[in-house]
Amino acid sequence: MTDTATRSPKILVIDDDFANRQVLQLVLKRNGYTAALASDGCEGLRIAQEVQPDLILLDFFMPGEDGFEVLTQLKADPDLKNIPVVIFTVLVREESERQALELGAAAYVTKPFDIDEVITCIRRILH
Repeated sequence: MTDTATRSPKILVIDDDFANRQVLQLVLKRNGYTAALASDGCEGLRIAQEVQPDLILLDFFMPGEDGFEVLTQLKADPDLKNIPVVIFTVLVREESERQALELGAAAYVTKPFDIDEVITCIRRILH
């Protein structure tokens, strides 16, 4: 993998909400990151294989495969298991956060998300 200090880190956003994807793409670009976007879990897994992102922002509630299923598949894949995954969701239950962290998530951010909190979380994980 190329050193992220010499290139723009790639972040994959997997979220079924179009507006969330667009806002995150804009904010990530303004903060020096390259964003790849996926509208569901299947597309997210495919894009993750293709682009090998430095970090994944994963929504938990999506049609089809939910975030728990996608996170489980990411962590089971030898090519993707070491990519940090930040879960972002409207679910604010301790049980869900605990489960996400046990499955291998690097962090858990609740929606509506604070942009500064998301960027701080990404920086903390990548640097």
